[in-house]
Amino acid sequence: MKKIINESGVAFGEFNSDDLFYIEESDLYKSLGTGIKTVEFIVLDQKDTIIFLEAKTGCPNPQNKEMGGEKTEKFVEFYNDISEKFIDSLQIYIAGLLEKYGKTEEIGENLMKVKPLEKKKLKFVLVITADEIKEEWLWGPKLELENRLLKLRKIWGISVIVLNKSLAYNYGLLSDSKEI
Repeated sequence: MKKIINESGVAFGEFNSDDLFYIEESDLYKSLGTGIKTVEFIVLDQKDTIIFLEAKTGCPNPQNKEMGGEKTEKFVEFYNDISEKFIDSLQIYIAGLLEKYGKTEEIGENLMKVKPLEKKKLKFVLVITADEIKEEWLWGPKLELENRLLKLRKIWGISVIVLNKSLAYNYGLLSDSKEI
């Protein structure tokens, strides 16, 4: 069965449900209570890459980091939130793989059969869906997330990717196309 996920003004997919963990809407996530954050979904692509995808309609400019006041507060809040979502989602997914919670039917069958994990690539992908986001601007958010997630990236060999809507489309997250 194929699944389309509508988030932040765009339609992601179609994804094979065996390759998908729609973590944000899962009973597993909801059963964990407050204080835990997740990305929109986790998907296994055809190239053996596990993608943790978060979508946002906008993103604070990294140049605002040192501006002070409300701009700095929004910057810090945004990047803390995104980092927590990636970290918490990875932990929930791994706990699911280890069957910590017993029921794993919400995690696609192919995502449950990822062993050996050493052969899989892990990617944290942030898609900014606002139309005006230019490709050259994406380096600032990418570097900020890479710095904040450095320990996790070292431990798990995770890549961080930040895409605008056009790149997400080209990379097959919004339609069939290239791999990321």
